[in-house]
Amino acid sequence: MTSKRKPYGEGDVFAVPLRGSGFALGVVARVGRSGITLGYFFGPRLDCIPNSIEEGGFKPEIALKVCLFGDLGLIREKWIVLGRLSNWNRQIWPVPRFCRNGQLCVTYDESTLEEVRADRVPGGCAHLPTDGLEGAGYVEIALTKLLAPQPGSMA
Repeated sequence: MTSKRKPYGEGDVFAVPLRGSGFALGVVARVGRSGITLGYFFGPRLDCIPNSIEEGGFKPEIALKVCLFGDLGLIREKWIVLGRLSNWNRQIWPVPRFCRNGQLCVTYDESTLEEVRADRVPGGCAHLPTDGLEGAGYVEIALTKLLAPQPGSMA
């Protein structure tokens, strides 16, 4: 049985359709086993898919959302790959620790994205991204909420 090459890889920037209208952008930080992918997601909400990648706009520390997600949106090409960051460096885009149930700090393997350990954190770990595997639809809904116009804004 031959394995088909995935239509995306580390460092790729992709557009995620939001519910209703608009797009958010994401960066593939890791490609794990069984379709598990680590992504960093960014605003602002875009009206259309950009023709080019604004290299300077992607920095892990300004991501709106970081999560492990299933790659169905990318595989089915509903999420459109725009290209690869020319300055891609996986050390700059780490696999963060995640928070499970507000109490456990979960660490994943850098290459496989398999869980390595989970440690109880006194005082909790709510400052970390939420642990769990998110489906493509769930990510779309979460980003739609995060990028919704705020009351009183001009958007």
